[in-house]
Amino acid sequence: MFNRDTWLEIANTVLSNPMRTFLTGLSIALGVFILVVMQGLGFGLQNGVQNQFSDDAVNSIWVDAGRTQLAYRGNMPNRQVKMRNSDMDAMFQQMDTVHAYSRRVRIWGVVMEHEDQQSNFPLRGVDPDHLMLENTTLTDGRYISSRDVDEETKVAVLGATVVEDLYEGVNPIGTYLLIGGVQFRVVGTFDDPASRWENKMAYLPFTTAQSIFRSSDKVDQMILGTGDMPVASTILLSDALLSWFKDRKVVHPDDERGVRIENNNEEYERYQNIFLGIELFIWGLGLLTLLAGAVGVANILAIAVKERTKEIGVRKALGASSISVLGLVVQESLALMIVSGSAGLITGVGLLEVVSPMIDHDYFKNPQVDFRIALVALGILAVVGVVSGLGPALRAVRIKPVEALRDE
Repeated sequence: MFNRDTWLEIANTVLSNPMRTFLTGLSIALGVFILVVMQGLGFGLQNGVQNQFSDDAVNSIWVDAGRTQLAYRGNMPNRQVKMRNSDMDAMFQQMDTVHAYSRRVRIWGVVMEHEDQQSNFPLRGVDPDHLMLENTTLTDGRYISSRDVDEETKVAVLGATVVEDLYEGVNPIGTYLLIGGVQFRVVGTFDDPASRWENKMAYLPFTTAQSIFRSSDKVDQMILGTGDMPVASTILLSDALLSWFKDRKVVHPDDERGVRIENNNEEYERYQNIFLGIELFIWGLGLLTLLAGAVGVANILAIAVKERTKEIGVRKALGASSISVLGLVVQESLALMIVSGSAGLITGVGLLEVVSPMIDHDYFKNPQVDFRIALVALGILAVVGVVSGLGPALRAVRIKPVEALRDE
């Protein structure tokens, strides 16, 4: 229960030696300030990296072909490895289940024209699952369908930048667009908030792009969705596919560039583990700083109890209970921890709020502190305040009135 006289007495005791109280409170405030700022910076880094992963589905495996580095089976190094449609069909036969997939044909710098507007943009030939695998947001119309791929229809889905540059506020759905001199009907538009580069693309059905702009059965890239497969299973799958592809395309087993397979499941888990380690480090450092502050609080309370030996003796002689004396000292400790810690917390949060709008980097975004972390920090302060005050409080309780009154 709130007792005005008790808290006035606590304030008088704490402020009776302002320099000692200020320095101890400063150490506590600095500990909380460091904890809050480091948590905010850690979240900013984590948000940035997660933003990079949000560009593509986390549960995916990416297959690329490159140039060989090592000679193998009579083939010289620096040989261009090419993936074909037949390789994709054979790869599917190696897998028990194909959750999702999209082949890619990539063409750079294609002239696109609408009425009197003209510009150069890259295009991609994709399969329907590309919408999910690329984490693309469809903003209007529809996406590439299986029928489009089967019938090689001349339809296009345009990125936000293409629409902005060529249509200038006009709705493109249903219009016709010249892409590389070939007329395509625009059936949809998309936005990829995590990748400004992706918004400069025009997506076509894979078969259409391959037959018109590639005139061969070459596949530039393959994306496989892994669904809800455990990470360990995706690692086994990616390793098996890498070994199989290298053998099929006659690439040395130790060649790292001839065939490349990137497992987003594994990469995401690795980053999650790294951030867990960073978070534990930050909490450990913050708690150690708070511990140092708690030791300082315990020391000044021990000194205060020593200075007030006679006062405590008189209290007990007049009938004050041990619980009341214990509560008085613990409340002093708790008040000092909460007030100083709150000052550090408010300063840290305020600094992050000021700095956050000024930072805009692909790998560092929105450095803020979760409200729950602030509550946890205050809870820890309360616990530490009680614990740091228990030692001096128990010492005060053990003071005997007769000895206290005799003390010089």
